[in-house]
Amino acid sequence: MARLAPARRAALRLSAECRQRDARARELLRTSDVMDGLEPRDRALATRLVLGAQRARGLCDAVVDAHLTHGHLEPRVRDALTLSAFELLYLGTPTQVAVSQGVELAAAASRRARGLANAVLRRVAEEDVRGMEAARGRVRAARDAGNAPEVADVALVGALPEWLARELVASLGAGACALALDAMDPPAPTVAANLNLDTEEGAFARLVDAGLRPSRLPWPGCMALGAQAGLATSGLVEETCVLPADPAAQMVSWLAAPSADVDAMLEVGQGRATKTLLLAGANRRLGGKVLLACVDSVAFKSRLARERVRAGGLGDRATCLTLDATRLDARDVPRELRGTFGQVFVDAPCSGTGTMRRHPEVAWSLGQESVCGGSARLPALQLRMLSAAAARVASGGTLAYSTCSDLRAEDEDVVCAFLESEAGRAFAPLPATDAPCASVLDPASLRILRAMTGQDGFLRSEGGRALGLDCDGHFLALMRKVG
Repeated sequence: MARLAPARRAALRLSAECRQRDARARELLRTSDVMDGLEPRDRALATRLVLGAQRARGLCDAVVDAHLTHGHLEPRVRDALTLSAFELLYLGTPTQVAVSQGVELAAAASRRARGLANAVLRRVAEEDVRGMEAARGRVRAARDAGNAPEVADVALVGALPEWLARELVASLGAGACALALDAMDPPAPTVAANLNLDTEEGAFARLVDAGLRPSRLPWPGCMALGAQAGLATSGLVEETCVLPADPAAQMVSWLAAPSADVDAMLEVGQGRATKTLLLAGANRRLGGKVLLACVDSVAFKSRLARERVRAGGLGDRATCLTLDATRLDARDVPRELRGTFGQVFVDAPCSGTGTMRRHPEVAWSLGQESVCGGSARLPALQLRMLSAAAARVASGGTLAYSTCSDLRAEDEDVVCAFLESEAGRAFAPLPATDAPCASVLDPASLRILRAMTGQDGFLRSEGGRALGLDCDGHFLALMRKVG
């Protein structure tokens, strides 16, 4: 009888907690004491199993169900089989090890489950792993040929509902190949220097002193970490010396930053103020000292943002307000919002499909009706926010619209609908390559910017992967008020 590895035992307990508490896996991993005492290698495997099984849970459940003679499983036994199916399909663990450990995992959930687990997992290994390998081969071939992959292959390799795979292929074309093949790879840990407090060189030196092994990425202030484990205890994030942020999120902030001659900026959808600090830091690098008015619909986030911008070096230069952004064009908005701004940035709420590696619950919790069809909730909300924010753009000013979605329905389609509307007729698209920050970018950063910018001038971050940049999926459209 094999002995159950500590990493898999911990993963089973955490998976059960995710299910019972309907908790987000990453938040649970940060707060749970389940992995206390595990060796670093075991902690890494447990983390990979928990996040991966959450990311692929719908597909792994379907694979397991296909090999059951009856439909009912005890919840903890299902947790065990889902973890083991994920390991077989996506981690490449040798079959003998994965099946043996899967049987022990199921037995830890229920002693009666040994035989069932052995039968199910052996069929997964014999039938489904072979199908997965064939699908991966077809997606690689499509990528190498520059062709769009088959929807069924993207759904299988990327562990996606078929409707979402179909929308992603329609939105990204050949770019859906990389999305599927990289779906289970953990994102590289990256941070941005907070240029409101220190220089890029100063932040880099402090990361070195903390033993985090930073390396510079080809974008101002963007750094990858060779060792992430000590970041939380270093105090650098708490002090806002560095800001955890994906490279694509950093690029969007730089491209949406106002030029030095813009006195006032409006940020819509502030969240926890990471982009606020990045926008202000980029503006400072350009020689400006812009005043920011920032709104979010959630009061808790506005309170947290207020604390972060003060700690982050903005002092009283940023005002953080709670407001429904679809009301920005109303007459009774707070006094700070009644004028116009040289730069308005709408960081819209979205499906988050560009961040599925960081937020594994997205793929199987997102409803098709939220993003697809004429009455889709998110695109309608995004268009209302963009139209309302447009009323606050000064003549000659710039309106920026951004999401962390890979879906055209939330990106190009929303922008095109806005430009064709009454509110959008005064605006003209502005190529991302014409953003003010282009004047301070080095040749490597300019190459990435051009690779990410399509013929329509919109920025999609998938192009950065072709140049070796590991980044999430982000979209940005810049528009100038010309009427």
